Amino acid sequence: MRLGHQMALASTRVRSECIDATEFSSLAGLYNVRGVPRIVFNRRVHVEGAVPEPAFLAKLLQSAGAGG
Repeated sequence: MRLGHQMALASTRVRSECIDATEFSSLAGLYNVRGVPRIVFNRRVHVEGAVPEPAFLAKLLQSAGAGG
């Protein structure tokens, strides 16, 4: 999550939000949150748990259509 927030601070092309799954259970259900953190990129690509920066970036690029 921290990396996403840092990216959002560095670029206007990135937006980062943190949502409490227990407070917003309908939203958590929409994105099938079963563990935290669950990071969703562009509403379609996700990672679960703490991931290293290269894996985070790979998923971000994948969600943008640039990472395969």
